[in-house]
Amino acid sequence: MKVKDIAIINPKSNIKNFEYINYIDTSSVNDGSLDTVQFLNDDIPSRAQRELRKDDILVSSVRPCLKHNYLVKTNKDNLVGSTGFIHVRINNNNWLPKYLYYFLTSEKNVKYYDNVANFSQTAYPSFNKDLIEELELPCILLSQQQHIVNILMTEVSYAM
Repeated sequence: MKVKDIAIINPKSNIKNFEYINYIDTSSVNDGSLDTVQFLNDDIPSRAQRELRKDDILVSSVRPCLKHNYLVKTNKDNLVGSTGFIHVRINNNNWLPKYLYYFLTSEKNVKYYDNVANFSQTAYPSFNKDLIEELELPCILLSQQQHIVNILMTEVSYAM
């Protein structure tokens, strides 16, 4: 099973009607932590296109080795992410957002993204959404996903 079979990648958004946005740029996140959210009501950057909800996954498509990745933890009004992110929204009840986030941002996958990005023909090392859409997911039960998430969350809390 591929990521595109369980998730919408870069879902359509309708931010044109927003009077303001709470903006997350790639530089606003660092390896799962959200540093800042910018409140903007004018001079909204053209890259502000990804309308976000709780449990959406953001994977930086520019310089992936910097790990500007984030799992949205709350519903915030008019939350919008940069097009510098690949935006992943699970549409299948058999997959946990935290599990998919850990999978997509694993060391192995980040190295893969980085290798592809370094061979890109763009001004900055980057990759496109197809790379994530085509990733093969291991076939594992929801209970196994939860077990893995619990272990990884414990390891993260010990590391801090």
